[in-house]
Amino acid sequence: MGAFDGLNEWARGLWSTNGLELRGEMGLPGRIGIVLTAVASFGLIAAILGTPGSVRRAILGASVLLLSFTLVPVFAVWGYFWKPFGVILAVIWSWFSATVYAQTHRMPCEGRRGDDAQNVIRLKEGGHMTKQHSSRADGQG
Repeated sequence: MGAFDGLNEWARGLWSTNGLELRGEMGLPGRIGIVLTAVASFGLIAAILGTPGSVRRAILGASVLLLSFTLVPVFAVWGYFWKPFGVILAVIWSWFSATVYAQTHRMPCEGRRGDDAQNVIRLKEGGHMTKQHSSRADGQG
């Protein structure tokens, strides 16, 4: 695709001007890049859809975005240049999409919002359970 080649070369230049020799590169479209991108994206979506509250969802998204940035020095220690911009784009898009979905739909993790259904009979109300029943199988006693 090459959409982020300029940014990747700029980031790689920052590492090489500081004297760090990088012998290879990883990221999208490589196998490891695709796996890490899928794990980050689908993991973030699952976490956002399973977490109640907008603030908590924002904290989750910011945390995954920060972790995506921190992969750069982790791979640099191993001598590989991690191309972060494809993963960051996927994380931002996943974060945005899952947040919009969670805001426009009622999520099971958020609990009950409205009144009970009208056709539900509450056992504490009314006199429908006032007759005492026997605990014996033959009904005597």
